[in-house]
Amino acid sequence: MTTKETKVTARSDLSGVDSADRPHRQRAAPDGTSPTALPSVMLLCGASSLHARKWAVALAERGHRVVAASWIGAEPIDGVDLRVAPGTGQTRHGPWGAVWQLVAAGWWLRRQVREARPDVLHVHSVGMAGLLSLLAPRRPARVVTPWGVDLQSARRSRFRRWVARAALRRCDLVLPTAGSVRTEIVESYRIPAARTRTVSWGVDDRLFALRDTVTPSSVRREFGIPDDATVLFAARTTGPVYRTPEVLRAFAQVAMTRLDLHLVVLTGHRPAEAAAAQAQRRCVTEAQELAERLPGRVTVLDRSLSPEDTFRLMRASEVSISVPRFDQRSCTVLEAAHAGCRLLLADLPPYRELVEDGLVADIVSGPLEAALAEQFLAARPLEPALRERNRRFIETSESWSRQVSVVQECYRRLTADRVEQRRGGVSR
Repeated sequence: MTTKETKVTARSDLSGVDSADRPHRQRAAPDGTSPTALPSVMLLCGASSLHARKWAVALAERGHRVVAASWIGAEPIDGVDLRVAPGTGQTRHGPWGAVWQLVAAGWWLRRQVREARPDVLHVHSVGMAGLLSLLAPRRPARVVTPWGVDLQSARRSRFRRWVARAALRRCDLVLPTAGSVRTEIVESYRIPAARTRTVSWGVDDRLFALRDTVTPSSVRREFGIPDDATVLFAARTTGPVYRTPEVLRAFAQVAMTRLDLHLVVLTGHRPAEAAAAQAQRRCVTEAQELAERLPGRVTVLDRSLSPEDTFRLMRASEVSISVPRFDQRSCTVLEAAHAGCRLLLADLPPYRELVEDGLVADIVSGPLEAALAEQFLAARPLEPALRERNRRFIETSESWSRQVSVVQECYRRLTADRVEQRRGGVSR
């Protein structure tokens, strides 16, 4: 049985985007060296990821030719040439089956790069994407955005650490979202600091406009949340990584003492990996069982929400909880800050950086379950002056459109450097 790769290009809907914010890709000069042409970009990613799709759409809307090369099946992406590796969704039994699948995906990726001839290959994560990137041709300028989960896995596995190191050392530029992660990349992986830059992913500018249009009482009625409750929103994807079991147990400890508290649990994105999906389902089941034991006190949203609906729920909540085992500069945390929530954050370096930068948040230290229970007992809305302070912080320094412009400038510099290297006969 043979399988065919999938190529899907969806038309981008730019009706809501101001013309000044969506430049068009310009044609190169006859010699192919137009300095004003926008670099073409191939994103090597799991294209079902909300973050990867957001980046692909943002670049396409700004006029870049964007190809998304994915080893995971996904829905079409507006304005993006989506290419999915053959054999997606098929199970290869045994270690040799996995090896064969990897080799086949690697050859497929090499063919996609040669056909598409992107100026930039942007590798989103040093996990599976990082592994596949080792098989890609060297011609395009290469950018890597390491994800926190991959670096955490690399600390526990020699093979994963080797993959991460190899992927990082083969790239021209590394773009972590937190300064602490940049430090780890420089010190632990021996990547020159000049080849790294911290770029936060920020908050979507559309949420800035949405903020003051949300009526919290209407949102609460829509989701069945009591109007007079103090709402604790666990806005991160349900699962062990985000410490959902500890959040549930902490809430159960204080529920009979603080009768006004109401917990909202969001299932979020469904993992593609079977083991991660099973772990998520166990956490969701635990949340549903708690909701049955405490009727009217827990809302379990067993689905994904759009970014806009998630933000609306944040606007209707007093407290947002983010206590993962590891993280970078989380978009969800920044969005909750802009929405006006009191933030309960794990004691992690990227979160401490946010506080040092000026964000108002409560860092939860010590044994997590007991520390969360203590915070829940004291839960209250953030004071208006502090809500406004967080809002100014986000709108001043964490605009998504500004972060996209920074990445665009990185692409331009890298491709210009490549042109100069070729003219000078320098090969990397």
